[in-house]
Amino acid sequence: MRMPSSPEQIEERLQAIREWEQRYFENREMEMGSVQELQAEALSRLPEKWQKKLIEGVDRFLFYTQSMILNANVQREVEERILATARVFRDDITNIADVRKLTLEQNQFIRTQVVAKQRLYAFGQGGITGFGGPFLLAADLPLIMAINLRTVQLSALAFGYDMRHPAEMMIALKVFEVGTSPSGTQYQGWKELESEEENIVGDLPGFYNGSEQVINEEWLHQPLRQIGKLAMIFMLRKKLIQGVPLIGIAYGAYSNYRLTQQVSDIASVYYEKRYLLERWHEKG
Repeated sequence: MRMPSSPEQIEERLQAIREWEQRYFENREMEMGSVQELQAEALSRLPEKWQKKLIEGVDRFLFYTQSMILNANVQREVEERILATARVFRDDITNIADVRKLTLEQNQFIRTQVVAKQRLYAFGQGGITGFGGPFLLAADLPLIMAINLRTVQLSALAFGYDMRHPAEMMIALKVFEVGTSPSGTQYQGWKELESEEENIVGDLPGFYNGSEQVINEEWLHQPLRQIGKLAMIFMLRKKLIQGVPLIGIAYGAYSNYRLTQQVSDIASVYYEKRYLLERWHEKG
């Protein structure tokens, strides 16, 4: 298969993405309900000073986690696997940016290969949390955040966006924010993502000229939802089937899997759309 080589073919694929956006965000809006209203009420009772401290703390955690992942040996290993797969299709691939030389179908194939395990990790991690132990419950939120941040990073790499570039690091964090946001606020964040390329300054490696705050007040609904999930798991820990809290395990696994699937969808479509728009401008 060839990458869409004409403006008409690129436009056809972009139209399919626009239809996906309409369906997806309409469904997100329909999911808004009493739970989110209760979360908003709970947040409104939290003093603004503490909301600000919480936002700053989450931002620091995300920056630290992203830096730790990108400097780990596993990052270099996954980059080498992506490059090795890309060279099966083209022998002139030498770095991550060259991955954009591949056809769209080839980029999608690579992304599927590297991201599939992330949903399994989320499923397994959620299942372990379902045992309901204090340490496991406490570790759930930072672990699922790290898994989903990694999901975004892998999606970017599969479409040829190098996470070592400062601007790409910031954009990945903002894709993560949209993917993990409550359903009712995702569309606004998605529209803001579409203009993020304007904040890239200079040639590669580009610097970032936009806001460096990632998390906002609306995003704080997500940890409240996670706390509600953990409370449910804690209550289910005594409902044993042959000595094992199977209901809590199933609930934790499903909840984390669903969140990672949501992040995966957002990241995949964002980077594919960005990739196609770049091809469009090149041919325009």
